[in-house]
Amino acid sequence: MKPQASTTARPDGAEQGFAWDAFASGSQAIGSTVAGTFCWGLVTGVAMVKGGLTSSQALGMVVLVYSGTAQLAALPLMSAGAALTAIWVTALLANLRFVVYSAVVATEFRGLPLAQRLALGWMTTDTGLAAYYGRSAGGAWEASTGDEPVRRRAARFLGTNVTVYAGWSIGSIIGVALAGLIPDSPRIAFVGVLAIMALIGPMLAARPALAAALAAGIVAIVGRGWPWRMGMFAAIAAGIVAAVAMAAVAARRPTAPSAPSVPGGPPR
Repeated sequence: MKPQASTTARPDGAEQGFAWDAFASGSQAIGSTVAGTFCWGLVTGVAMVKGGLTSSQALGMVVLVYSGTAQLAALPLMSAGAALTAIWVTALLANLRFVVYSAVVATEFRGLPLAQRLALGWMTTDTGLAAYYGRSAGGAWEASTGDEPVRRRAARFLGTNVTVYAGWSIGSIIGVALAGLIPDSPRIAFVGVLAIMALIGPMLAARPALAAALAAGIVAIVGRGWPWRMGMFAAIAAGIVAAVAMAAVAARRPTAPSAPSVPGGPPR
C-alpha cells in the first residue's frame, strides 16, 4: 500500500531553490535603463575625482555609499573641508526619499528574515523600485499585481536592483579610472542630465509617472533657491503625492463592460 503524500502546505520561505526566473524577469524589466545608469555612474565617478578625492576614496564611496545624489551633495562640503557632521547630515537629507520608498515596500517582504530584508533595503534604487512595481506591456508601465509568493517577489526585486547596481558600479569605476584623462569642463555635467533623462524616459508612459514628473519638476524649479536643498525634498514629496493621487483616480474609474458574446458567432 503506497503512503499518501502529505497535504501540508509549506510556507513561501520554505520552498527550495532560488527563483531565478523571477530574478531574470526583474533584470529584464530594468534592462532598458541600464545605459542611463551606467552614464550617471560614469559622471559621478569623474566628478568625485575632479572634486579632490583620491581614486581609493572615490572607489570607497562607490562601494559603501551607493547613492549618486548623496555623493554629489556631500562632495562640495568634503572639498571645502566642512565638518563631518555637516557632511553626514547633508547626505542623510539627500537620501530621505528612501524612507518613503521603504514604507512603500514594507509589506512586500514581511515574513522574510531580518538579514534578507536589510539586504533588500540596502539594494533599493529609484529605478529598481519603479521597475519592480511595473512591467513593460505594449510600451506602458502598469501596476504590478503583487500576488506572487514572497520568495519570488524578493527574487524579482533583487533582479531589478542588482542590475542597477552592476550598471552603476561599472560606470562609476570607469569614471574614476578615466577622470585624469578627461579635461575639466562644465559640459561634463550635461552628460549627467542626459543620463537622468535616459533613466526616466521609459517610465513616463503611465499617467501616474507623468504626473509625478510634472509635479516634481515644477516644484524643483520653484524651490531651486530654497535653503538646505529644501526644494529637492519638496519636489520629491510633490511627485509622490501626484502619483498616488493619479493612481487613486485611475482605480476609481469604472471600466467599460465587455460586449456580450453571441452563441455561435463573434461578439457584436
